[in-house]
Amino acid sequence: MTKARSRCLRGQARTNKISQSPIGSMPVEIILEIMELMGPEDLVNFGLSNKFLHHVFTEKRTQLLLNVVRACPELDILLRLYMVDQKDFLPDRMLHAITVTFSLNPQEAPENKIFLLRSPVHWQYGRIVCPEKIRLEVPDLVEIAKLIHVVDWWVDMYPRLRWRDNPEDRRRLGFEEEVRLRRALARWWLYSEYFHGAFWRNAYVPRRFDDDDRLHHIRILTTQEILELDDLLTTMYETVSKDLCSSPGEVYSGIESDVELVPWGKNGGRHPAIVNTYLKLGPHLLKYFLGCSHRFNKEHLIKAIADSTRDLDLLSDQETLSMSIATVLEERSVLDADRPKTFPAMGIIDQDRASVEECGMWDHDAWPSGFPPITMEQLAAQPNEIARRLPRGDDGADRTW
Repeated sequence: MTKARSRCLRGQARTNKISQSPIGSMPVEIILEIMELMGPEDLVNFGLSNKFLHHVFTEKRTQLLLNVVRACPELDILLRLYMVDQKDFLPDRMLHAITVTFSLNPQEAPENKIFLLRSPVHWQYGRIVCPEKIRLEVPDLVEIAKLIHVVDWWVDMYPRLRWRDNPEDRRRLGFEEEVRLRRALARWWLYSEYFHGAFWRNAYVPRRFDDDDRLHHIRILTTQEILELDDLLTTMYETVSKDLCSSPGEVYSGIESDVELVPWGKNGGRHPAIVNTYLKLGPHLLKYFLGCSHRFNKEHLIKAIADSTRDLDLLSDQETLSMSIATVLEERSVLDADRPKTFPAMGIIDQDRASVEECGMWDHDAWPSGFPPITMEQLAAQPNEIARRLPRGDDGADRTW
């Protein structure tokens, strides 16, 4: 028997084995429904399991990806992330109204297009503003699925980060918890892409009632959404502090010593500045470096991050998301004198939240235009704030100046 004949027979045997398996005997419609419940990475892995599933996946690949993408609660934010552009910093362009469509077949009639994001026509500055129309194709869908994969990774990691000190309490997130987390992650990523990335950056601390694009991103959120984002940022601060910006070191207690994780810059009080510098990396880069940080010592890790972020100017400043959050909360407190000075707990996890009724009171105070509803008289009554430069970044390197 020739080698080619032998390989052919082995292939036929594998095909017969697949067709006799429970998954191979299922109707294709059922298999497609199973695939639609998967995330992008699981979907691809499932499609590569065997020839039969690969055939089903490739035949329905576009429709499957479309269904997976449309099911993501953070899709509206990820679409903006995918289309981030330098032009968005022009007047009235930041987070401007867009309508995003997709067609399975570009030759189809316009009425058959699928809306991924639909913004209404609105009135601004005494004129009607129509949303910008954007049409996506299959390659765009694949790239958006990659963004969703990054969010999926953080969702899987979050229980370990949240219950770091109480591993016995770890559990999968509930549906509403996952929705809150996914949207907060996407907002953090979008903010990082605009204001911690390669674009021009404002070198000054955000000031109340300024026309500041950084504040625009926070003003469009409700107080509930802002506090959920702040809760995520608190968890990320601890993650960067302990998992990225700490290294094993010998710690002495009397005459005895032990090896523990020592925060970078601990002795000089530099550690908070170091963490706030690396928080600018955002979800994508942090995912990569957290996954490989155990393979590098401190010096090599700092160099690897520096080499990967040359266009980000990492040392020019520290993260500003926490500053923007605090500034917008101050703005709302100033404009509403009856507003309580403290908020009920509104974290990502259910146990970190007050009752639904208490949280619901803070779910209707967004400023959709990105500008605070302040009159000229109220603005004139505000005290002048001195412009302060952002603190410089610190990568944690041991330098002698």
